[in-house]
Amino acid sequence: MAGGTNTQRLLLLAGACRLFAACGATDALAAERQVDIVVTARKRDEKAEDVPVALTKVTGEALDRRRLYQIEDLKQLSPSLNISYFNPRGNYVSIRGIGRNPASDGLEPAVGIFVDGVYLGRPGMAAYDLADIDAVEILRGPQGTVFGKNTTAGAIVITSKAPTFTPEGSADLSGGTNAYGQLRGTVSTGLIDDVLAARVSVYHTGQRGWINRIDNPSPLNGTDRTGARLQFLIEPTARLRLRLIADYHEEQDSCCSLVAGSFGPPSATYVARVVAAGGSAVLGGDAYRTSVNAPTFVRVHQGGITANLVYDLGAAEVTAITGYREWHYRAGFDGDLSSADAYANAAVPTDDWQFSQELRIANRSGGKIDVTAGVYYFRQSLQSALRLVFAGKAANFLGNTIAPPPFLAAFNGTTSSTESDLNAQSAAAFVQGTWHLDPKLALTLGVRGTYERKSGVIDRPANAAQPSYHQALAVEEVDPSGTFALSYAWSPDLHLYASYARGTKAGGINPIVATAQDDQIVRPEHADSFELGLKSTALRGQLHVDLALFYTRIGDYQATLNRLFGAILTNVGRVSTRGVEVEARWRAAPAFDLAMTAAYNDAHYDSYRTAPCPPEAAGATACDLSGAPLADAPRWIVNASAQYSRHVRAIGLASIGFDYGYRSSYFGNIDNSRYSRLGNVGIANAQLGWTSDHSGTTVQLWVKNLADIRHLESYPLGGATLYGAYFGTIGLPRSAGLTVRQQF
Repeated sequence: MAGGTNTQRLLLLAGACRLFAACGATDALAAERQVDIVVTARKRDEKAEDVPVALTKVTGEALDRRRLYQIEDLKQLSPSLNISYFNPRGNYVSIRGIGRNPASDGLEPAVGIFVDGVYLGRPGMAAYDLADIDAVEILRGPQGTVFGKNTTAGAIVITSKAPTFTPEGSADLSGGTNAYGQLRGTVSTGLIDDVLAARVSVYHTGQRGWINRIDNPSPLNGTDRTGARLQFLIEPTARLRLRLIADYHEEQDSCCSLVAGSFGPPSATYVARVVAAGGSAVLGGDAYRTSVNAPTFVRVHQGGITANLVYDLGAAEVTAITGYREWHYRAGFDGDLSSADAYANAAVPTDDWQFSQELRIANRSGGKIDVTAGVYYFRQSLQSALRLVFAGKAANFLGNTIAPPPFLAAFNGTTSSTESDLNAQSAAAFVQGTWHLDPKLALTLGVRGTYERKSGVIDRPANAAQPSYHQALAVEEVDPSGTFALSYAWSPDLHLYASYARGTKAGGINPIVATAQDDQIVRPEHADSFELGLKSTALRGQLHVDLALFYTRIGDYQATLNRLFGAILTNVGRVSTRGVEVEARWRAAPAFDLAMTAAYNDAHYDSYRTAPCPPEAAGATACDLSGAPLADAPRWIVNASAQYSRHVRAIGLASIGFDYGYRSSYFGNIDNSRYSRLGNVGIANAQLGWTSDHSGTTVQLWVKNLADIRHLESYPLGGATLYGAYFGTIGLPRSAGLTVRQQF
């Protein structure tokens, strides 16, 4: 399949559609429950087939069964979803090819992440173990009406399990290859009958590094994560419900090392510069190796408090969600990515504080019109820095010479620190209504007005090689957004819809020192999305399939460009994406479940005449990528799974599971260099489990990356500004382990 043609892939997708017959919403890969799937995509409980939105819902049980417990694992569950994880600060999420802006301190992500109703201002806030989760909903397309923050590509909505008045709990212990170990535990119980309940969840995950340093016995990319969540559920009356959530997470990793995937064309000078600075560089994609010699580590401390209050007025329900979060990131890495004596250390310390308040009211469902209206406020303060400690041969590296000129020699032994202090405020009012014109036909209209203001100060004190820099900036805007949708229930088992949505992502400020070619202000990104969808159920409820056709066009698309001393944010022009998505779940037999998600996505630049040139275009200062494919946007994404369970008398329930994820080749860097091309990749995982009838204990054997496919997942750094080389994140090697779980 990895080498198949587009025609073969189209036949595969068409065959899958015929296999699953008619097309309905799915609780992806949770086929053990053939019941109505309830989602909250429009901020009220609704059946998935009634919602005119392309979405995937995944239960916490499905996540546990497949050993998916990190945000980057979710890409195995939904069509068109791609997640690149460089480090807790530099990850990004894209849907339908939209969303490439890693480490964007000055911008929000195109895909919003919400945890228990609270919007996370930084994607890195979601880089923790997904423990004790009730469900995850993945919404595709702009979500610019009822969600707290505007998004242009979609939203990931994570909901933790709430406290219960009936005592329950679980504990599981996992061990595996490469010194992998994980411990998770949960206890929930009532404290005052029908009034007060509490829930405590804890986890710890550790793993030895698996990227080898050629001159150091300590491997890199090890993991050490610990976290806890404490909740209280208070129901003093039948009408009032208050849920208080406090969580804390910390990690201390030998992370996150990039490896060289390509040194570029013959004209590239990266390797020569490393040699001039007394070092060596190695390709590491297949061998899991690097030559870095500077300290490499990540330290994260984060936590937050959420208050979710719901009051039943009878004819309507009022919801107030208050959230406060802090996120503190420290890291050290090798600025020259080799054993050269060019950078002694590089660091990007970041501190983030955010507060949000949402208040909304929704009438009771079941009438002629369903209306949800509300207001939202968000405030964020972010302090970050780019600190570079130049070593004794920095000038040799920068000048590609063993005898550097004096102006470059001034860098040797110098420390450069660019400090930024950014503040953002957002206020919005919204209303959305669904008018049930008759029992089969419904019209949805929604509108939102959002006010955004961002301000910041960028400072760099003078050093031996660079003058001082000071810049104060501010940007302010008011943006409308909204949605329009028609849905039609052709029959109880077949629902059709057509929708239009407009989403806006606020502009921002570049938290770096500007150069002549860079703008400090980034303009807002606007998305217009059109979608036709079909959701159906067949074979007496055993088959559920969704089909969605989509087209999205975006103006002033925001993306990240590499620069020698940091990355900058920019508007790349107009882009568009179009394609088809299929989701299917089939209970082929009482003990045999199949599931599949597949997407064909044609994402490209409509207009990008000032793109960075790839290193093979030596001497060019600007290149025209108009009509070229969008970076980090695989054209084909296919995920499939199979689960077989059988009860064995006097022993218990035995099960075996298999899943497979495929992504076609795509450009990993915004310059679309052929040296940044990432190949077709298909990863298979397997699970074998047994649950005792007597004790309720579950034992599971699991293997990830069954065929030990060695592959690069993205190229966060590279191109002409890195002297022609490309450095990327590498996928996990094959790992196997055992999990023992006890519920009580």
